[in-house]
Amino acid sequence: MNRRHAYVLGVAAIALLAAASAQAAEKKAEASPKPDPAAVNRSFANPLAARPEVEKQNPPRLSVMAQPTLVESALQAGDSYVDPRDTIRYRFSIEFTDGQIYNPWTLSNDKVRLRSYRGSQIDPNTPFLAPTITMRPGQTVRISLKNNLYDVGPDGKKLPPGPCKHDEVNVPHCFNETNLHSHGLWVSPTGNSDNVLISINPGVTFDYEYNVPADHPAGTFWYHPHKHGSTALQVSSGMDGALIIKDDRVPTATTPGDLDILLTDEANRAIADKVLLFQQVQYACFDDKSQIETNGGKQPWVCKPGQVGEIRNYSQQFSPQSTWQNSGRFTSINGVVQPAITGLKAGRFERWRLVHGGVREAVFFTIYPQKAGAPDFRKVPAADQAAWMNKYCDATKPVPLWEVALDGLTRSDARKAGISHLEPGYRADLVVNFPAAGAYCVVDAASSAGSSPTQQAENARILAIAQVDDDPSTKGVDTEAALKAMMVAAAKRNIPAGTVQDQVVADLNSGLKLSKFVWHKTIDQTELTAPPQELVFNIDVNAKPTKFEVNGQPYDPGRIDRPLILGDVQEWHLTSAFVGHPFHIHVNPFQIVSVKNKAGFDVTNPIDKANYDPDYDGVIGQWKDTLFVKQDYHIVTRTRYERYIGEFVLHCHILDHEDQGMMQNVLIGVPDGYGGIATAHGPAEHHH
Repeated sequence: MNRRHAYVLGVAAIALLAAASAQAAEKKAEASPKPDPAAVNRSFANPLAARPEVEKQNPPRLSVMAQPTLVESALQAGDSYVDPRDTIRYRFSIEFTDGQIYNPWTLSNDKVRLRSYRGSQIDPNTPFLAPTITMRPGQTVRISLKNNLYDVGPDGKKLPPGPCKHDEVNVPHCFNETNLHSHGLWVSPTGNSDNVLISINPGVTFDYEYNVPADHPAGTFWYHPHKHGSTALQVSSGMDGALIIKDDRVPTATTPGDLDILLTDEANRAIADKVLLFQQVQYACFDDKSQIETNGGKQPWVCKPGQVGEIRNYSQQFSPQSTWQNSGRFTSINGVVQPAITGLKAGRFERWRLVHGGVREAVFFTIYPQKAGAPDFRKVPAADQAAWMNKYCDATKPVPLWEVALDGLTRSDARKAGISHLEPGYRADLVVNFPAAGAYCVVDAASSAGSSPTQQAENARILAIAQVDDDPSTKGVDTEAALKAMMVAAAKRNIPAGTVQDQVVADLNSGLKLSKFVWHKTIDQTELTAPPQELVFNIDVNAKPTKFEVNGQPYDPGRIDRPLILGDVQEWHLTSAFVGHPFHIHVNPFQIVSVKNKAGFDVTNPIDKANYDPDYDGVIGQWKDTLFVKQDYHIVTRTRYERYIGEFVLHCHILDHEDQGMMQNVLIGVPDGYGGIATAHGPAEHHH
């Protein structure tokens, strides 16, 4: 058992075992009167797929055009298939939505009213859960966004739309103003594309238009609001959803292919595909003095009968004292806290798309077998869950997870791991296979303070319980060998015989390498064309008020912090002077070159036990758009500025840090031929 798994249950046990033994947990689970768990719907379900409208072609498409070649059924699982040559439109409104969230402290549902995206498809069990958007390379996608949010007066009645006034840009403000960010997409950041520098105010409808390039990687992305000042409050309210690019392009001698063609069964159907959207909805109920209801000032926050949980008070719900742990809330999966995941079969491969759509807390995703004799977890209250987990979740036998993509981008190899580390903004595509029938604990493992955005040790918690049915035909099967065999067989079915097929098969047989499915080429030192960019995150706690900074300055919307030149290839040097921060940059992803600690030692080599940091295991050489930068670590990445020009941002993805100023404006411009950026009205001496 490695040190991460050894730590998994330790923090939780220290915190709660003194108060309740495992035996006490059993007795309470069996004897205490509790609500009937059957009355509380806690079943796992994929987010509903948004149904797009197909817009009329003008002029009409010629009927002689060839239809695209598709892997049979591979693209039609879990979404509504639309020909990628069609322009499609999704229509969403942003509303205050009433719903319920399960509260493990009371074993019952709390009523909530949350800001949410509403589409044509709404699950009545989770009406606030955003639908999944599907796009395809080469497609034009329009998203019509109507802002129906509103303010209320002292009498609780809806007020008409009016201008939001605020004095300081880096003090959270204007919580009903919004916009939309397609996190991770390689599209234009300007105009009505992925533009986060606009505001869609209450009563306004705006149409975004994304021209997805034909060479965009297929993968797992997500969408969420990004209006500076209101981002954290809206995302914490659950305003985010999965965005999946799907395709089945076959690799050639000169172009990569899509991982989707390897993740098919013997009938060439896509393996089961699950989206797991992790959200951290830090709702609170308020007393008649507009103060958060607590249990005598202690955790957890409480909601009394008749009260409705809301996300409405930034200073109370996002203050340094109002941490996720102090709130007592639980990470949800697709809008449900601690769901039961059923319909699983032993020995069957599934693709699980993990999306961290939360704000502050890390998720260390892992799966453990549940030991025999465990009482029904649905009847175990939160105060006793650590004891139950310590006794009945076997942390010595983590289910192997094959990580095949990070942040929507296919890895160079399928990495076998026991834990998938997710900071806010991260995504990970896992191939999961349960080795035997029975119940399994899906766990957010404990982590040290240095691994957490909150800089506080995080207790282990149950995310879900998975129930796996038996399949006698898979008993005794070597799972890794079976995965390799499945992918090799898929490659032989879907890639024409020849050199490329031979290379793909050889790669799979040599450590499950996926080199022909990586869409960005490795950046060598010789390709660099400009001096490195230096970036330092910092929180100046001595300033009054506290300042959230990048390179010593809080955000200024009128300042271009980083003018960059289209076509340049550049190295970035990332560090943090105070606590850890997830670095995220829009438009162009980056390749990770090195991660070193304060002493200058590489932390990614598991053989060097003195310096090894499992939070960065397997990241070297991989492509991402979000990366956790620990205090005093020094991280080197490389990136290319390709195709798109315009202004966009980089920031810390602890979104309340971003709202308070930990963000910069970036501008990619057309080269002027003299080492700078061309303008429409440049210096006279440059005109010939």
